[in-house]
Amino acid sequence: MLKQILEEQKRLGVMLGRQEKRIETIEDKLKAEPMLREGQDDVLPPALVRLLKALSELKSWAGADEVAKKVNLSRNLTSGYLSRLREKGYIERGPNMDSSRPARYVFRANLDRLPPDLKRLMVRGS
Repeated sequence: MLKQILEEQKRLGVMLGRQEKRIETIEDKLKAEPMLREGQDDVLPPALVRLLKALSELKSWAGADEVAKKVNLSRNLTSGYLSRLREKGYIERGPNMDSSRPARYVFRANLDRLPPDLKRLMVRGS
């Protein structure tokens, strides 16, 4: 039985070594891709830019469902993206006062808070 335990520990050690190599490879890729680094306020991944662009085109308050349909993403993913944009101050969130909408909150783009390059991108395409 002790022999089996030692063999199992050896096998797990080999597997752990492989996993560590995979993690290092992924970390290296993330370091090389600036769009994926956290902590950079001025760099937005393309999905967030697309969502912000859709909100700026609506020019009014919209629920997460409406925005999700416009950008062709799931509602849950869109809600997460909206939260990230709100944390950066690029969009505003307000309570939904319209009883005909099922949304709890509504959102709109806050173009005044955008960095100049991003603002030009939003305004130019409109």
